[in-house]
Amino acid sequence: MKREKLAKSYRVEDGKDFRLKDYDPADTDGWHSKEHADEGLQQGVARLAELQDKLYAQDRWAVLLIFQAWTRRGRTVLSSM
Repeated sequence: MKREKLAKSYRVEDGKDFRLKDYDPADTDGWHSKEHADEGLQQGVARLAELQDKLYAQDRWAVLLIFQAWTRRGRTVLSSM
C-alpha cells in the first residue's frame, strides 16, 4: 500500500545518525500532482484521527508531530502538534 511505503521511507528509527540536511526538501516520493497529494493527505488525516482516538481511549500514549515548511521569503517554519 502506498501509505505504508511513504511512512517507511521517512521513518527515523534511530536518530543517532539522522541529519535533516541529508534529505532533499523537493522530494515528492512519487506524488506527481497536487490533487493526488491532497487526496492522500485527506486519507492520512482521517487515519491519524482514528489512531489518535484509540490512543486517547487507552490513556497511555501520545503523538508528537513536527512539520517543517518554507515561507515565501525562504525562512523555515516549524510547527508541532
